[in-house]
Amino acid sequence: MRWILGLVWVAFIAYALLLAPGQSPGSDPIFKELITLQSKEPWLLTVFSWLGIFPAVFACMLLRTSAKERSGVPAWPFVILSFGLGAFALLPYYAWSSSANRSSGYASLHFGRQRESGIGRVAAHKLTHVVLLLLTLGTAFYAVTQGHPDVYMEAFKQSSFVHIMTIDFVLLTLLSMIAIYRDAVASRRSSAWAAAGIIPIVGPLIYLLTLRRH
Repeated sequence: MRWILGLVWVAFIAYALLLAPGQSPGSDPIFKELITLQSKEPWLLTVFSWLGIFPAVFACMLLRTSAKERSGVPAWPFVILSFGLGAFALLPYYAWSSSANRSSGYASLHFGRQRESGIGRVAAHKLTHVVLLLLTLGTAFYAVTQGHPDVYMEAFKQSSFVHIMTIDFVLLTLLSMIAIYRDAVASRRSSAWAAAGIIPIVGPLIYLLTLRRH
């Protein structure tokens, strides 16, 4: 798994830099509209917003104090970077931690006790998961009822940013299956929970909401 994830990471970088079709962000009006949240296409705005919600879900998976699976690899730098880089940041973490020795403590994942009791508790709190779930469902409803998938597909072909962010979203979805599987095994839950990750964002959040607090 380590080498597979590593190869996917390298291939994604190479594709984004050399092969992605469409206009580059510097000359792309769609990119400028999304960055300033002025796009008029609901699907574009929704997927763009999901790329902000998804890293928050991974943060809940990796930084909560009740998480039992821990490796010698600190997760917080990758989590922080994922808010700007998405799968570009999380793929190397999961590749690296696949081969690391796992332990039961979580001190290596946090800055210390203060970080553990602050960010860790927020990440583990059910209210956090509910808010993220409501944001996801709300934006999905907006896209489904107001959006035009054909406009999104055209942007996918014309804008390298939309093209890359779409692939990024798919990779984050697949990566969430691995994240749930690891967490479920460490938490002594059924590994079948990994299948929930195939439902983007919602699946991992349902998994988190059904976890018992320790």
